[in-house]
Amino acid sequence: KYTRLFENINESVPIEGKLSQEAFISLLAQHKAILIRPSEGEKIDVDDFGSFIAGLDLERYPYIGGAAPRRIIPVNVPGGDEMVYTANEAPPDQLIPFHHELAQVLNPPQFIFFYCDQPSETGGETALIDSTMVYRYANDNFPDFMDKLKKYGARYIRTMPAEDDPASPIGRSFYNTYQVSTKEEVETKLNAVQGLEYKWLQDGSLRVASEAIPAVRCIEQEHNHAIYQWTFHNSVIAAFLGWDDCRNDRKKAIRFGNDETMDECVLEAIAKFMEDNKISYKWQKGDFFCLHNRLVMHSRNSYTGTRRVYAAMFGDTKVDMSNPNSPHPNASLKISDPTTFGLWRLDNPEETVYQAIKNGYRRLDSACDYGNEEASGRGIRRAIGEGICTREELYITTKLWNTYHDPSHVPMAMDKSLKDLGLDYVDEYLIHFPISMEFVPFDKKYPPEWSNLEGNMVIVPNDINKTWKAMEALVDSGQTHQIGLSNFNCQHIRQVLSTAKIRPSTLQVECHPHLSQEKLIRFARDEGMRVSVFSPMGATSYISLDMATKDDALFDNNVIKSIAEKHKKTPAQIMLRWAVQRNTIPISKSSSAGRMQENKNLLDFYLHKEDVYAISSLNKNRRYNDPGVFCEAAFGTFCPIYE
Repeated sequence: KYTRLFENINESVPIEGKLSQEAFISLLAQHKAILIRPSEGEKIDVDDFGSFIAGLDLERYPYIGGAAPRRIIPVNVPGGDEMVYTANEAPPDQLIPFHHELAQVLNPPQFIFFYCDQPSETGGETALIDSTMVYRYANDNFPDFMDKLKKYGARYIRTMPAEDDPASPIGRSFYNTYQVSTKEEVETKLNAVQGLEYKWLQDGSLRVASEAIPAVRCIEQEHNHAIYQWTFHNSVIAAFLGWDDCRNDRKKAIRFGNDETMDECVLEAIAKFMEDNKISYKWQKGDFFCLHNRLVMHSRNSYTGTRRVYAAMFGDTKVDMSNPNSPHPNASLKISDPTTFGLWRLDNPEETVYQAIKNGYRRLDSACDYGNEEASGRGIRRAIGEGICTREELYITTKLWNTYHDPSHVPMAMDKSLKDLGLDYVDEYLIHFPISMEFVPFDKKYPPEWSNLEGNMVIVPNDINKTWKAMEALVDSGQTHQIGLSNFNCQHIRQVLSTAKIRPSTLQVECHPHLSQEKLIRFARDEGMRVSVFSPMGATSYISLDMATKDDALFDNNVIKSIAEKHKKTPAQIMLRWAVQRNTIPISKSSSAGRMQENKNLLDFYLHKEDVYAISSLNKNRRYNDPGVFCEAAFGTFCPIYE
């Protein structure tokens, strides 16, 4: 059985059969840390522990660069040599401070495992804390400190003896630290690291000041899992509190990457927050802890009696878990920031787009049908001209309207959007709807919206695969980097895929707690597509259009409000975070700079399993943007596309 240590410590979920690598990766991506406890009466030993971790087929991670002395524990499994170590063997009366394992090196391990062979009489818990929670506390309370930590990183200063010192929690020798046998080999390794400084001392010990190491990290996507969380990813507090022995002064063990000293009061406050909010779970013999080392910090409480806890560390998976249905070779399903600013129905497009970019948005979602590409383009060029961003830092999407599906009209529509936006290319061009309508000349009516020159909505026969082929030509010409679909259902997507030479990069659809679209999202992701979602907060934008009522609004929903109170966030942030954790890209908008920032501030918390389930349970398949409804009401044309 496994227990989610940060979410519901009282719930144990049975593991059916062997835990697969894919299932393990998914559990750690979603829940950060799990306890695996044997069934009652089941006897587990260190060989079983070794067999379990070996069966996950993760990349072996050599213990190089760590401060704590460790002993290798033999395990009787294939490839078990140097797989399992003792955990930090610091004296039992000492508390080992919180840290990410080996965060003082550039590429720390991804997964950490602990196994309890003998629990202590008292204490000795391997305490845990959510690194994103620590980031949020530090960022909210000490923004200047965090700005420096983000900008400069941290340098770690440690003096290492020539022989392991078991009396010190950081007494590992420089020979073992760097896995070498001579001083010359040590120097060769250290000289290869740019920015690192070292000095041999008279007593034969070695003082090393590391290069600047990133100390705050944003964990984005891992394989097919959306994490998107900032973490306090360092060993700063561990060094400040614990790097203290006859060779080291803890107050001199850490500084910013630009060599400025760190404020001790800030470090003490962060350390106190960690201590006050830690999870200390009492070991039982045979327990396994599995930790995502990029999301979780761990420590060790002091203890009495005999304690035997073993550890193992690993990198990523050996097997490529990426989706084989990737689109164009230059396309990627991974993005660094999922927050996207939508350009539909903006009161002052030029100023609003400029302010959105100024407030950190780099993904912009446009369409010719929005009727504001010229003004939006001016806002984009203004931001670029002022040096707020470069064109390459922006990801701009626009869309092909329904009246331009004829293959001969596709390049004309692309040219028009590029001209209006004032750009040489867009990053993504989507077919806006799977609805082909009568062509309306650009010089007669633009954007044509839903009707021809006589005010009628006229649907015309068209082979969407030929439209797609014309879209592919736009990639070849460099006018767009990727192409995709919007408002298409599963069968529409299959139709395009049946002849596509360049697979769609993205599916954009309406999605919110009243319309969860679980099957469609799963299908699109399985086919190698990103899924961006408009109207992620539901009915709000449609009330003024008489396409929804105030009773449909989600901001006052009791479920949403209670989860917002739990996480000390707004209802809007909860709905946007729900979209992110479902591996979708939410498109939001606001004319207020404060609300723009609020809607972007999604990466310093995460929703628990129960939260996601509660929000998803609000689904009632309520669609607000439905041509099958509004086309008949407005134009007398019955045009269902989702049934």
